[in-house]
Amino acid sequence: MMKTAHKIRMNPTPEQVEYLKRACGTRRFVYNWGRAEWEKQYQAYRLEQETIPETQRVLTPPNALALKKQFNAIREELYPWTYEVTKCVVEGAFDDLGKAYSNFFAGRAAYPKYKKKGKSHESFYLSNDKFTIGSHWIAIPGLGRFILDQRKQVKDRGKRKRKLGTVNLSEKLRFVEEDKASPPLKKCNRRKQILCESMKILAATVSCEADHWYLSVQLEINKAMPPTPEPVVGVDVGLKQAAIVSDGRRLENQKPLALHLKKLGKLQRQLSRKQKIKDPQTGKTTFSKNYQKQRVKVARKHQQIANIRRDVQHKFTTELARTCGTIGMEDLNIMGMMANRTLSRAVADAAMGQLLQFLKTKVAASGGNLFVSSRWFPSTKRCSGCGVVKKRMPLKHRTYHCLACGLVMDRDLNASINLAQFAQTQLRHPSA
Repeated sequence: MMKTAHKIRMNPTPEQVEYLKRACGTRRFVYNWGRAEWEKQYQAYRLEQETIPETQRVLTPPNALALKKQFNAIREELYPWTYEVTKCVVEGAFDDLGKAYSNFFAGRAAYPKYKKKGKSHESFYLSNDKFTIGSHWIAIPGLGRFILDQRKQVKDRGKRKRKLGTVNLSEKLRFVEEDKASPPLKKCNRRKQILCESMKILAATVSCEADHWYLSVQLEINKAMPPTPEPVVGVDVGLKQAAIVSDGRRLENQKPLALHLKKLGKLQRQLSRKQKIKDPQTGKTTFSKNYQKQRVKVARKHQQIANIRRDVQHKFTTELARTCGTIGMEDLNIMGMMANRTLSRAVADAAMGQLLQFLKTKVAASGGNLFVSSRWFPSTKRCSGCGVVKKRMPLKHRTYHCLACGLVMDRDLNASINLAQFAQTQLRHPSA
């Protein structure tokens, strides 16, 4: 059994978009309410711990479940408009709040912040028993009733609710059970269909990116593992070439940000000239409609850049996972590399951490092994022929010259061969 997800683009109507925006806004409000109440209760709990004897203390530390019960008790009286969307929105907001504080206390993330409209990621959660997904459509709870209430039409509510509450999807769910599978009519769609012995939908998340709406369906599937290939390779990531494999394959650095930087700068300059007025009394900024239109253009250019980078890395990592059984990689100090003023933009454009994450996921799904060496492993300074380690290897030296054995090789290829040898060592001696 393994957990995975399928992200599908949605094509909602303008009326459906209003409901989706309302759900995202409700989730943002509930999260901020819980964040403020958590801080208030924690300060009261901390004050009691410092001033009152232990035998007289009555307060307990705040938690997401207690806050959800507290909100539901006052919801109908103070916030009746939250009932216009599905209850999954409120439950998902408190789940996210609990996870945010858990990650903070575990040292995995910073202290939770308030979510601001236009700044935070717009999304909301759907539990698996509250939505229905079919061929190119999804039925979202409460959507049809919300549209009818907006139209102020009470007649024919039962007949039209199913149609209004169904949102069009750009593609089918690619995971299909073998006993329920039907062969696609087009050959090009066969490779998109993944047959599984069993499949269970866990949940779904609706999100908005650059004014486009997406549905991410989380599933638990059970499928036969493909035969594990035998080759052992090493992969060295860099800036000149995004990745170099020890068997000679290379992934050229597409540099999507550098290629689109001129156009992106022009769009951002146009955005800075659009009208925005800040109220000196309330401090609230009002943006013009042209500002909102230009903001979407800038966001879509950023999305295009990210999609180019993600597409290339997906194809490269999929090929590696299918053809190589064991892969060795190096754990890089990316945050330290980003601190370099001259290389920070190029490092961000290369997205080395994303490449490593893709490999971890796909190699595990294909039944292979991925060994990540320490960031202190001398993959670049070490000679892949005799094992001698140099004291220094500056970036300006693009060719590795070994003074001991006379090896002359591209420095990145030499590093990838060293990582392949590291992976072979880990296979023989896992504790090494």
